[in-house]
Amino acid sequence: MSKPLRALLFISGLLTLPSWGFRLYILFIRWGFDPYRWPTIFVSLASVGIGGFLIWMAIQGNRAGRRSYAALFGVSLFTMGFWTYRLARILIYPENDPNPQAHLRLSITFLIIGVLLCVSGWRGRSRKLS
Repeated sequence: MSKPLRALLFISGLLTLPSWGFRLYILFIRWGFDPYRWPTIFVSLASVGIGGFLIWMAIQGNRAGRRSYAALFGVSLFTMGFWTYRLARILIYPENDPNPQAHLRLSITFLIIGVLLCVSGWRGRSRKLS
């Protein structure tokens, strides 16, 4: 595993883990007022797990096997799917979002990260590992 890939995994994990952990905290504070609390808690817990996985894979480095790269590919597809959905909702219904400009930038950032992780997972999964 190259150093740029390890840096990408580590930084992506550091961005994902605390941001979704914070979302869980906000959800806990306004539990009774969030109409989408169950989907939000599912996506938040999945994303916290994804952040932890990305950090773990960066720490694994060259010891990461084919299954790890296949999981990375799956994680990237989940990330791209969710953030594409989120981006579409912001573009179609900006009046329903409390801060559409910030969430638009956040969606684009995580979509780019998802694409980079997808390419990295695909390349790592298809190359020969010792």
